[in-house]
Amino acid sequence: MVKSWLVSLYKRGLRRKRYIFFLFVFIMLFVLFTTQVKAFIVISLLGVIATFSTYYKRVFQAPPVFELMTLTTVAVSIFYGPIIGSMYTLVVSLTSEIMASAIDPFSATYIPPRMATAFAAPWLYANGMDLALLGLLMSALYNLLQQPVYWLLTDPEKRIKSIYFSSLNIPLNFLIFKFLGMPLFVILKAIV
Repeated sequence: MVKSWLVSLYKRGLRRKRYIFFLFVFIMLFVLFTTQVKAFIVISLLGVIATFSTYYKRVFQAPPVFELMTLTTVAVSIFYGPIIGSMYTLVVSLTSEIMASAIDPFSATYIPPRMATAFAAPWLYANGMDLALLGLLMSALYNLLQQPVYWLLTDPEKRIKSIYFSSLNIPLNFLIFKFLGMPLFVILKAIV
């Protein structure tokens, strides 16, 4: 005897052939390209998180002391390599500035120091550096390379902004790496 729920499921499937075909193709691609698909999903998800972490600049015009860009840049460069990490940094730096409506002439000065952290982080992590200390050093490296741009200007407001940002961003990144970095790295080790 034929089960009625199987017949109704079959009839619904016939009405939605196109969706079933796309689902089948998606499953096949996922099976065939699992590593690449997972990498794309992970990097995209981290990029969205990093982009929206500075969204508050749109409402509250202050230097983005809280940002997840450093954490996600370090994570992507450690798990996927410094080249992918630097390309990730380029894209996410631009998208976060666009999302926060904070594009200015200094936006271009944020990208090369972040790329430097993408190249330094995997080397330090491979040599056994603690994750919280790595966050502190990568934030310090970023500020050491980026903040002289503000110091070379004659505008005292930019210099005050630089001191404000550096004095709060470096310790905050230490805490971010300590409390958010550990769970993130555990999840990424399981996925990657």
